[in-house]
Amino acid sequence: MLKQCILLVLVVQLIDKSAAVVRFENLKYELNKDYMHGNIFIKSQNDKYSFGADVELTKKVEGSVIITPHVQHLVKGEYHTMVNIDLDTCKVDPVMSENAIVRTIAKESTKFINFSLMCPYNPGRYLLNDFTLDSESPLLKLIPNGKYKMELKAHHYPTPDSAPIMLFMYSIDFELFAASS
Repeated sequence: MLKQCILLVLVVQLIDKSAAVVRFENLKYELNKDYMHGNIFIKSQNDKYSFGADVELTKKVEGSVIITPHVQHLVKGEYHTMVNIDLDTCKVDPVMSENAIVRTIAKESTKFINFSLMCPYNPGRYLLNDFTLDSESPLLKLIPNGKYKMELKAHHYPTPDSAPIMLFMYSIDFELFAASS
């Protein structure tokens, strides 16, 4: 009986190590149909939430591509900005960003994508496969449990003096939970 209890505890601990600690909801997105088509989506299976995208880029994108992540944390009924920066992915690899949260999100996302985070972006299929956070994610060391809003916009500047062209934007709410032990 004791061996069975110990085995059950070990199995539960192994399951908890990969347990989702994030819930995604309220996804809204817009893709520039002149550049791309596809879907951005949330999946939920057995209380494990993931975020994904399957997008076909139809034109080469080079010059400057400015990505603007805006992350807000709900504290005492009000949202407070944690991140709101512009990254030129043709000049700086987001994985090397000076902002620790951006850098960690970029590093985490490379586990789930089939493309480089730096431009140029060539025509083809771009996938974000089931991005989620588990109890081992380094991102959980940087941001506390709670509710968040995140918006990501991408604008293309074909030449330095050209007007910005919106490539895509999405917004998503998510909640982080304490990992079970």
